[in-house]
Amino acid sequence: MSIELIILIIVGALSIYGGIYFDYKKKIESEINARNTQKNNFEKKISNLEKELNNLQKLLNEKEELFEDINNISDSSIKKISSLFSDYLLLQYDLSAKYLEIKQRPAYAEAQRIRELKVETKNYIQQYKLMLYKYEYLLNVFPELEEYVEDFESIKEIDNYANVNNLSDEFDYARKYLSKEEYKSLSEIERNQLALNNYIRGKKSNWQIGRDFELFCGQHYEKKGWEVNYFGMEKKLNDLGRDLIAKKGSEIHIIQCKYWSQEKLIHEKHILQLFATTHILELGKTDLFNHFTPVFMTNIELSETALDFAKKLNVKIINLQLSEFPRIKCNVNGTNKIYHLPFDQKYDQTQIKNKNEFYALTVEEAVSNGFRRALRYYG
Repeated sequence: MSIELIILIIVGALSIYGGIYFDYKKKIESEINARNTQKNNFEKKISNLEKELNNLQKLLNEKEELFEDINNISDSSIKKISSLFSDYLLLQYDLSAKYLEIKQRPAYAEAQRIRELKVETKNYIQQYKLMLYKYEYLLNVFPELEEYVEDFESIKEIDNYANVNNLSDEFDYARKYLSKEEYKSLSEIERNQLALNNYIRGKKSNWQIGRDFELFCGQHYEKKGWEVNYFGMEKKLNDLGRDLIAKKGSEIHIIQCKYWSQEKLIHEKHILQLFATTHILELGKTDLFNHFTPVFMTNIELSETALDFAKKLNVKIINLQLSEFPRIKCNVNGTNKIYHLPFDQKYDQTQIKNKNEFYALTVEEAVSNGFRRALRYYG
């Protein structure tokens, strides 16, 4: 084989392998570029996610600050809330100003005028909301004021009170159950009776419903000669499940009263609570001859399990449907004979125990027996 042929073969081989090498190199570089592009895309996504996370964290912090401002009622927090609300209402101003700046023939002067108008309007709205929040807060703290803020004639009546405490003490809660015309035109006996009638017929809170049923159950016992302590009215949430404590001789009944809607059921947990609180009281008794009985009084049915528990634990069940009964407490305090209506301030604390004290069905009955309303009038 000649040298020329060998050289030709070598050159051909180098050309082939060189082409392969450069193709492979190009492919590697292309893959590296693709990986770098992918890496850059990932880094960009990570950066965007970090920005979103930071924005989210910022929003969460602002939310926490706003909640804290709402909970911590102060002048600065109310101002901040008022400012945020004003910005929300005036968002259209910003949109209009922006449109005027970017439209085909921009109106920069008009856009600036709208922004200045927004600042002025925001100030008015902020002051209005600030006063409204203060006004609503005062009504929340002193609900008696609601009866005096409808018009300026009513507002002027507040001048008759020396201070806010007097307003609260001397406020006639019968106003809540009467129209302004009824309160002014009716006699004292007529308006107090109408207020009582409206209270009885009207919507009540769960506490008022429960309190009235306790009183009804207590009178049920008193008619049979029992001495009743209205423990639940006095202690409220701290009554330990003992709404009434009735005593007759050595017999003591620990009574729990439940007045619920008819679709509900009394379950065994209520029976267990009554049984437990009765026997805890019995363990601390000082008179060995006293006999304690747990009594559950309700207007609804008990579940089968609750009935079984009551039978095995000797819990007495009394089913009563609430009907009309005397609610006016006629109380004798020294030489003062005062009657209390269910919505009066001292109604729950007042107990009818002493001689010449009783429950009246009507205001006329209370007044005819020499009792006056538990109120002090001024002006």
